[in-house]
Amino acid sequence: MAALFSGSSDTEKGRVAVTLTLASGETLNGHLFVKAAGQLRDLLNGSDRFLEFERRDLALVYLSKDSILTVAPLAVPKNNQLQRRARDLHAFDPYHSLGIDRTAGPGEIRAAYRRLARDYHPDKLAGIGVPKEVLDYMNAMFARIHAAYKELSGETDPLLAQDHSAARR
Repeated sequence: MAALFSGSSDTEKGRVAVTLTLASGETLNGHLFVKAAGQLRDLLNGSDRFLEFERRDLALVYLSKDSILTVAPLAVPKNNQLQRRARDLHAFDPYHSLGIDRTAGPGEIRAAYRRLARDYHPDKLAGIGVPKEVLDYMNAMFARIHAAYKELSGETDPLLAQDHSAARR
């Protein structure tokens, strides 16, 4: 008989973002843990009767495979997908990237850039153990936001732009 709970260290595991639907009708979002270089199907078809599941609130629970109706992996956009879209000149709209109107002035452009740069700065989540896919997404979004600002303002660095404008007064 297979072990009910086979503990393994975090270094031996990979996290897969999923949505689970339980037999009770409850839907859970979080992560299943697969062995290094393993796949989700290997975990689901394995002999273990329970799955280690991390809920969004970071609580760790063990779920019986019998209680799970469906497992849907979440498709997180890969970094290269976002970069490819950013390079496509027809798809790249700096106004849309910054979430501003086409009539926005320099102050509105700078304010939108700073707000989004603060929200998407990759260092914001780097120290709390978020999945690599999320960090890649944050990096790609930050690069896209910076490219939009650069295109609309003509400046290479928004902090320098503020310093230069203050010096001109």
